[in-house]
Amino acid sequence: MKKWIAILLAALMALTLVACGSKGEGIVGTWELSGSEDEESEQQVKMMLAMGMSMSVTFNADGTGSMKVAFNGEDESHDFAYTLEDGKLTMDGEEQTFKLDGDNLILDMNGVNMLFKRK
Repeated sequence: MKKWIAILLAALMALTLVACGSKGEGIVGTWELSGSEDEESEQQVKMMLAMGMSMSVTFNADGTGSMKVAFNGEDESHDFAYTLEDGKLTMDGEEQTFKLDGDNLILDMNGVNMLFKRK
């Protein structure tokens, strides 16, 4: 009887680890700015892209990431920590409005909806 309880507990622990590991799985990778989801933001994003600005966001499986912006021959990078739990994305302690749909990631950055494509 003790053996079956031990096996059951081991199986439950394994399922718990699998569930924890999959929380950020869909967002892991590098994403490049490609547009916007709404018309108001689309104009701002198109203007940034037309001026030669590029932006990418990388989410690593270990809960770290970086955002890179290149404009006018200069590159800037910002490292951050993130969590993705219960449908909430938190970057450097601030909850972010986002939508993840396959190879599309929409992030609301200071009121501008930015559409990123998986690289």
